[in-house]
Amino acid sequence: KETARQNIKAFADECDAIVTLCASCASHLKHGYVNLLGEEAKKFSDKIVDFSSFVHDRLGLGSFKLSPSSEKVAYHASCHLCRALGVREAPRALIRRAAEYVPSAEEESCCGFGGTFSAKFPEISAELMRKKLANISMSGAKRLVLDCPGCAMQIGGGADRMKLGLRVSHVSEILAEAIAFRQRETGKP
Repeated sequence: KETARQNIKAFADECDAIVTLCASCASHLKHGYVNLLGEEAKKFSDKIVDFSSFVHDRLGLGSFKLSPSSEKVAYHASCHLCRALGVREAPRALIRRAAEYVPSAEEESCCGFGGTFSAKFPEISAELMRKKLANISMSGAKRLVLDCPGCAMQIGGGADRMKLGLRVSHVSEILAEAIAFRQRETGKP
């Protein structure tokens, strides 16, 4: 409770939004703090927003001039983003603006990381990861975009061990690349 109160005090009324690059963090700050502190955390938790929702819903896709690549990109929806926060379309829309989005089977299925889940149940975790990687491979994508550092470690590590040649990136990275490519291509931001 003390740490939650310190975080709430640190942000106070200084900002309109608190943007996170990790859906697990966003979920905890948005829902966990309210569960822990009740109304005391409500104003703070209402400001929490994941990166994809912030860019898509608040800034708007038209805010960015992008040059999309022809790279085939699959998407993994982390458990906290799609289930805890209910965010489904924003990341996919951002990917479509930056590259060629290729859906894969069971995008919203767990990759097996789940914080301590992978340590407590390594066999189940490994099987979930293998299934996730098989689905991504079948999509033809050579890159996977997601929003969770834990999922990135799980899926990226598994892909490396299996020598799949799969590049794993945060959704913010693919957008940054499309902006940088446009700047190189046109000389304009």
